[in-house]
Amino acid sequence: MTAPIRQPDAVSLLATLRQGASTAEQLVGQHLDVLERQQPRLNGATAIFREQALLQARRLDREGDRSLPLFGLPCSVKETFGLAGQEVTAGSRRMAPEHHAQDAEIVRRLKAAGAVIVARSNVPELAMTAESNNPRYGRTNNPLAPERVAGGSSGGEGALVGSGSSVFGVGSDILGSIRIPAAFCGVVGFKPHSAAVDGTGTWPTVTGNTRSWLGLGPLTRSVRDARLVYDVIARQPLAAAPAGAAASGRLVTPAGLPLTLQDACIGQALAAARSALTDSGYREEVQDFSQVRHLFLQIPKIILDDFYDTWIRLLSTPGQAPFSPWRELAAQLLRRPTIDNGLLTWMLIAPLMKPRRQATASRIAADYASARAHFHAMLGADGVLVLPTLGLLAPHHGKMNRQSLKPGVNGLFTAHTLGNYLDLPAIAIPAWNFRDPATGLPPSISVLCAPGAESQLFAAADAIETALNPPLPG
Repeated sequence: MTAPIRQPDAVSLLATLRQGASTAEQLVGQHLDVLERQQPRLNGATAIFREQALLQARRLDREGDRSLPLFGLPCSVKETFGLAGQEVTAGSRRMAPEHHAQDAEIVRRLKAAGAVIVARSNVPELAMTAESNNPRYGRTNNPLAPERVAGGSSGGEGALVGSGSSVFGVGSDILGSIRIPAAFCGVVGFKPHSAAVDGTGTWPTVTGNTRSWLGLGPLTRSVRDARLVYDVIARQPLAAAPAGAAASGRLVTPAGLPLTLQDACIGQALAAARSALTDSGYREEVQDFSQVRHLFLQIPKIILDDFYDTWIRLLSTPGQAPFSPWRELAAQLLRRPTIDNGLLTWMLIAPLMKPRRQATASRIAADYASARAHFHAMLGADGVLVLPTLGLLAPHHGKMNRQSLKPGVNGLFTAHTLGNYLDLPAIAIPAWNFRDPATGLPPSISVLCAPGAESQLFAAADAIETALNPPLPG
């Protein structure tokens, strides 16, 4: 039976640091020790910065401002986020590494707020599948059950935060890439709306029709930690929640949403989360979400339109013929792969799914833009959605890509993907009180809102977290 990894959160640890009950060096050293013990089992980190992190922690203890919002907290960052003097590889051996002379903006903000970066975290190759496995760094395992996936693409972050190796991490999310690892690893994950956090210095730069699908945000030990970190990395910190926000608002119930739940514990946690809001005064309001079926079917078309040609370019060797997915398939059948099988699967469906004409891609993009406007207006300033983050618990290695990349409407994934193509802020919350009796794994429940209603979202998330989990220590 998997035991919940419930440790003092960032807010509690900050209090001990500010009271002098602990030093930054002690806290960072403790987490580095955990990280180095867990790394052989989980492979969540692609680099560990022991000497640099301890040096920074000593400097903070000696001359730092203890009122900094993240003073002395050890954290990790996704491998696709630029760090000064480091290379971004996206886990690929074929892609030419991208050298970064300076920190990504999100990293700069973390450091300026007093956070101490202890590690970079692993990703799927080119950060485009839900299993964090790649030819360069290998496979990341789930901290709750190493025989299972940690999720992706921010799977290394899920493993590091879920194992207690870092107090929090930051990742990116274009199709659930923060919330899937958070759900599988038993932690909180928050995907802000696409314009909320400056992506300068992160990889890749998305300029096509999916640029509004991508959000950068934290993976944390608690909802209040997610807000703490978000207020540091966001262009604008959140306003204080309106008076009575936790006890008022609209709980939008989606009618016609294709949804599949593989495990009974997910439905039980979902019912408890919704009851936590209605019992506190939320008004339930049924709205039509039947459009989601059509929107879901367009996902691979618009992803491949934006990324397929870039993948071919990145994987091609200069001076030679362009990379061929069909030659790679033959190489993999001969057990001589040069790229990850999950990435290859994306590429092999391109002839069937990638729009042949730009007019088709533009029409699909217009459908998404219209849907975003419609659902943003429907949710407004006081409406929230409460949905299962995923319709399944963490599967065994190899099974997540097979389930998530198969064609057709897949109700296991309709709930989290709408947060991306509708550009909705979305927070995933573990439900440790509703662990699956067979595996001990926790389900995960998400709260979503329209951009601008994040204070309402966090008020609802606080109430749901309390209903779904035992209290945090500290």
